Amino acid sequence: MDKLGLKENRVHGSVMFPLGTYTMICQRGDKILDCHWHDEWEFLMVTAGQALFQIETSYYEVHAGQAIFVDGSSIHAGYSHNNSPCIYRAVVFDPVILSSNSCDNLQIKFIDPFIKRHYVLPNFIAGRSDWERRIIHHLSSILNVCATIPLGYELTVKARLLLILSEFVKNNHGMQADDSLVNNYKSEQMKKVLNYIHTNYSRKIVIKSLCEQISMSEGHFCRLFKKMMRQTPIEYINAYRINTAAQLLKETNHNVLEISMSVGFDNLSYFDSLFKKRMRCTPLEYRNTKQVLRQKLN
Repeated sequence: MDKLGLKENRVHGSVMFPLGTYTMICQRGDKILDCHWHDEWEFLMVTAGQALFQIETSYYEVHAGQAIFVDGSSIHAGYSHNNSPCIYRAVVFDPVILSSNSCDNLQIKFIDPFIKRHYVLPNFIAGRSDWERRIIHHLSSILNVCATIPLGYELTVKARLLLILSEFVKNNHGMQADDSLVNNYKSEQMKKVLNYIHTNYSRKIVIKSLCEQISMSEGHFCRLFKKMMRQTPIEYINAYRINTAAQLLKETNHNVLEISMSVGFDNLSYFDSLFKKRMRCTPLEYRNTKQVLRQKLN
């Protein structure tokens, strides 16, 4: 995942089959999933341990054998729950993969309404009912077949995705999108603010400038930001700057002072302190560790 931008620009799968699968192993205290969004749909299934996942302003405790669904454009993140290690697996795909080439009944009645967000799917798959367990089974099958890539695996994957959609529809879990309009509005407002931060992080940013992006009072804005991001605006800005600095430490030969100034810090001691708190090492230790790792890989 690209930590330098809230919108993920990673290519999943290929143009001809836009689907990717991933396995993430998180130790105690590890960051589970940075806050981001993308146009693709995503299933996240916990296979060991537990994690706390955020989708917009809702939070879900997800244990082994449970999953969440994230539709395109929803801001989402993952956090360690009770300092527990966890393993989760992801299926990320462009929903166009479900579409037919013609406007048949399948496309008109089921696929288009979900792609166009006339209906939205539930976020939490608890695995308690038979239909939820069938969805978990289909997800496991997709992950396994994508790991081995047998001949015709694309057919199996698409068939399983359609079976998952069928389980949602059969069990009346396609919700009216109107129920989520308020959250969608909040999400769009937040994206405007985050895009402003990502464009101007190297300069001085004040809360007033952020509020002006969405015509909101400072008090209301700070409450909304903290609710959606689990950080204050200043904490988010600093974290974004530190992530950017970490990338520059890996990819350039600029010294620490130059990097700290280029990402918006005018005090080297403050930069060092924040970097160590977030990355658990000093900037120089981080650079040296990454250099050693690259040498081993080469």
